[in-house]
Amino acid sequence: MELTRRGFLAGAGATVAALAGASGEAEGHDPNLVALLADIHLLDNSVRWKNGPTQSSVVLPQLVKEILAIRPLPANAVVLGDFSASSGWDEDFRLAASSLKPLAEAGIALSFAMGNHDNRAAFMRTWPEYKERLLVPDRIVSKVSTPNADLILLDTLKCREGMDWAEPKDGGNFVEGAMDDAQREWLRGELGATARPTFLCAHHCAREAGIVRDAVIAPTVFGYIFGHEHTVAESFLHDGYSNSQTVQTATLPSGGYWGDIGYALFRTFPDRAELTFRQTDFYFNRRWADRPRPKNWLERVKAHDGRKATFWFDKPGNFYKT
Repeated sequence: MELTRRGFLAGAGATVAALAGASGEAEGHDPNLVALLADIHLLDNSVRWKNGPTQSSVVLPQLVKEILAIRPLPANAVVLGDFSASSGWDEDFRLAASSLKPLAEAGIALSFAMGNHDNRAAFMRTWPEYKERLLVPDRIVSKVSTPNADLILLDTLKCREGMDWAEPKDGGNFVEGAMDDAQREWLRGELGATARPTFLCAHHCAREAGIVRDAVIAPTVFGYIFGHEHTVAESFLHDGYSNSQTVQTATLPSGGYWGDIGYALFRTFPDRAELTFRQTDFYFNRRWADRPRPKNWLERVKAHDGRKATFWFDKPGNFYKT
């Protein structure tokens, strides 16, 4: 049966229960379960773009509804950047807050990272209470803790000079990401002080953030999870051929804009973490909303939905230097 935006929730209850590893009868929140979203790309004011609102404003609420059907509920939900489809206008963040509100009302704690289409000032105007959680001055950096592991949410938004906390402006951000020296130094100190399994999460890849080596050599970093590419994918970080240490990576689907559409469920255990992808659709723009999908698109959705990546808390040493 062909996937459509109106019909992709059919049968979702059984799928979600299987992905969450729940019986469907348990109540409350699972502290080891985190729902991960990225690239929701909302646009509230159609005056700004001739094409009008993005399809994310329709798809994201469906994804939120699916997350709310999980039993027990995730204790946390994370959005790894690109709330906005353009330049992080206030109304885009307000629409994001409205779309994510059912998660908060269900007692799911929300945490965030910045993407290249976002704006720090507009974000803080929408979620002013988030200031209390910031771990690095002038950057949206925070931490999500589960009983078995921590997720550090990094800020890789790279702005043109004078744009960091300025009013949103078209063309104010770079597509590529970056981390400033202060954030990088804070991260090195944090990784050097922790004994808990740690996952680094950001909008951009580790190479653009400039922390490949930091992730690889840190003995407690077991994964790097990011968005930006709108693609379900897995790979490894390595720091040159003279170093055998690696860190597993995973790229999240988009929360409703283009490419692989969906989210992921991240569950921690004492010896590992499991990331399960939930892909609901694949398309490039809203004009495909009610048109038949090509067969290869449908096959891609089928191949990715339910795909699992396991991150064992077992990091290889550098056998070239030991």
